[in-house]
Amino acid sequence: MKLAILSTLLAGASAFAPAQQGPSTSALSATRAVKKAAPKAAPKAKKAPAQAPPGLVGALPPVGFFDPAGFAAKASPEELSRYREVEIMHGRFAQLAVLGFIIPEKCAYDGSFGDDFLAPTGRALEVFNTDPLWLGLTIGVLSVLETLRLLETEPGNRVDARIEALGWRPKTETEFENYQVRELQQGRLAMLAFAGEVAQELINEKPLLVNLQDSGFVSF
Repeated sequence: MKLAILSTLLAGASAFAPAQQGPSTSALSATRAVKKAAPKAAPKAKKAPAQAPPGLVGALPPVGFFDPAGFAAKASPEELSRYREVEIMHGRFAQLAVLGFIIPEKCAYDGSFGDDFLAPTGRALEVFNTDPLWLGLTIGVLSVLETLRLLETEPGNRVDARIEALGWRPKTETEFENYQVRELQQGRLAMLAFAGEVAQELINEKPLLVNLQDSGFVSF
């Protein structure tokens, strides 16, 4: 009798016990299927080189239109045209400045203008000490020429050197554009070269030609 009652109680208690829940096979399978079917992220495409604004040359591979500071993106067309004119004129002056270092130093090395020319080091920077009058006259002549250029030209054609009458302008527009790119690139290189000349002579206090000779680039 006691055994029957105990069995009845156990059966009733088991009816109220929480059912054991196992992982749902169908749910897990659906999740795995979704993960497998999810598309992989597409690889990032390489950024195309920036294109030059209309009317400007100088977009060369691999960098395209070189404007790391974003000046072109912020400038109006008029401002952008002025930036290019200023860059070209700076490049032209830098090319003359590079020669203005090399030629006087070669003359001083050969003694063409006496032993006191660019003395005592023979550096072009010595002109500030040995020939301040000639330096002032040179800067004055350049200033007058620049003033006349600005007075006789208008924005948009300030880089016109008036040398086309000599027959140097190419006959085709494609070749003329190539000439413009060459001048632009040479001017940029000259600006860097002039800065390097000044920096090197200030650091080791040797003439440029002596530095080049010590490096094995030239011999004279």
